[in-house]
Amino acid sequence: MTVFLLVHGAFRGGWSWRRVRPYLIDAGHDVYAPSLSGAGERAAVPVAGLSTWVDDVVGLIETEDLHDVVLVGHSQGSLVARAVADAVPHRIRHLVHVDGAVPDVGERAVDLTPGAAGLPPRDTLIPSRAPVVGGDLDAETVAWMAPRLTPTPFAPSLDPRPGPAAEVPETYVFCARTPAGYPSETTRARLDERGTPYALIDAGHDAPLTAPALVAASLMQI
Repeated sequence: MTVFLLVHGAFRGGWSWRRVRPYLIDAGHDVYAPSLSGAGERAAVPVAGLSTWVDDVVGLIETEDLHDVVLVGHSQGSLVARAVADAVPHRIRHLVHVDGAVPDVGERAVDLTPGAAGLPPRDTLIPSRAPVVGGDLDAETVAWMAPRLTPTPFAPSLDPRPGPAAEVPETYVFCARTPAGYPSETTRARLDERGTPYALIDAGHDAPLTAPALVAASLMQI
């Protein structure tokens, strides 16, 4: 049995892993998919910065006394997962980034967004964009996820990734149909420059909802 801890991306909550969880559970694994502060059913909880989200996940790991965790971050969730792995590396077996935005130590999430300029105030809540049917997002999925999207606090994107970097095994999985301009594009380009291998799955950015079997298979290969 493997312990999977799944961290959602911006505007989403733990619900975004809803379609992946059954595959992992049916294979006999233990699965946690919390909503971070300010997201999902915890949308009203204030977020001071990246440390709030790190404390959310570390608190769960310590309260549940989890060890040998496969920690998975999707999109902005990779920012959180990487910082958590740096904070409690002795609890993490493997770190997986699914179309993730992964800053280097000392770098901010906003530094990964191509052409980012004119940043809003720290206490800004970034409104979610209404999902639209297209690519691998079908009408049923759009209708289900739209009312669940929440604004995401901007403060964590302004906080640099703390160090030092822990030596935790990492796997990168990117979605082949993610539109240009997403922060994961910067991460992928850096891996190309550094000669770091990664996997590609045939899905759009919301792969945990649109291609859950592919995502689950990628995780279980770890």
